[in-house]
This record gives sequence, C-alpha cells and structure tokens, in this order.
Amino acid sequence: MEVITLLIAAGAAAFFGYRLFTVLGRKTGHTPDLRPVTPSEDDAGNPAELSPAMADGEARSSWVVDMDPAEFLDGARKAYALIVEGFAKGDREALRPLLSTNVYGRYEKAISEREKNQQVSVTEIERIAEAKLLESTRDEGVFRVKVRFKADISTETKDKDGNVVSGDLTRLTTVEEIWTFEKDANSRDPNWKLAGVRTA
Repeated sequence: MEVITLLIAAGAAAFFGYRLFTVLGRKTGHTPDLRPVTPSEDDAGNPAELSPAMADGEARSSWVVDMDPAEFLDGARKAYALIVEGFAKGDREALRPLLSTNVYGRYEKAISEREKNQQVSVTEIERIAEAKLLESTRDEGVFRVKVRFKADISTETKDKDGNVVSGDLTRLTTVEEIWTFEKDANSRDPNWKLAGVRTA
C-alpha cells in the first residue's frame, strides 16, 4: 500500500508501520523538562537542543511532488511515530531506512551515548495534533518537503538502577518541530527519508 511505503523502506514498512501506528492515543502525561524526542538542528544544519514539532501553516510553495498532499501527510504521520519512538527505544534497524545518512549519524550517536550511560528512554505519543505542509521544492533532482508537526508526548529516561534521571511519563508536553523529508526525484523508489529536524 503506497501510503505505508511513503516513508518506509519496503522490507520494514508493514511490520514497523502498523506496530507503531497503534501506539497513537495511548494514555500519557506532561513533561516540563522534555528531553530529546529527536535530535534536532538549527537553520545552519548544526545540532540544536532536542525539542518537538510546530503547528498551523500553509504550504509556501506549489505542490511539486507527484503525490496527493493528504496521502503524503498520512505517511508523514506514520513516519513521525516510527521515528520518535524508534529513537527512544534505540531501535537502529527501524530507524536506518527512514533517515538520511547525516540524520542517522546524529541519532546513532545519541543512542550510543545513552547506552554508554546505561540509560533507558521511553517515549509515548498521546496524539499527533497537527501535521501541516509548509513547503515542497525540487532542487537539483531532489524533492524536499517540510512538514510542521505538533504532538502531545511524554518521555522519561531511567538509569541502570531504574531511577528517573529526566522526564516523567505521567506528564504530557506539547512538542513542536519542522521535519524535512527528501527523495530522489529521478528514482522509482517511493520511499522518503528524514533529512532534517529543527524546533519550530
């Protein structure tokens, strides 16, 4: 089904797509000190403090991608859940086909650091409140689409003894980020990859 394969490599799509999509709507809480949901970067492409999604916004350019915008957003929502929770779990195999090489490198570094500190992170998505297309462009054979996400999320990190070192799963926070997805415009491969994340 094209909606599922939109942002997921063919081999991982069915399993991970349906598994994490069912997570949406689970009971969670609010986090005043929300730790990295996903590794973010600033406008210059430098790593920035992790924080979440954005809301409301109209696409600032005409839709240049050969796909229905609503269909794209449906796939983007699924990818958001896969990536956010995959990062929290340290699931490298789930993340690898969804991320560009540079983004995967940042995620892998953050996961390795957590493992080095013997910490375990859990992130739960209450709901993805908004997913808005901000921009779609084609530049030098690459399609790029920016999506502004607003989601209600709780997260918690524990040390090896089970003590909470950050976050609180019983408390909910609203997370806002702008995600940039990319795809080779000349390829028949339908899969998109996350190429950038920044706070909104």
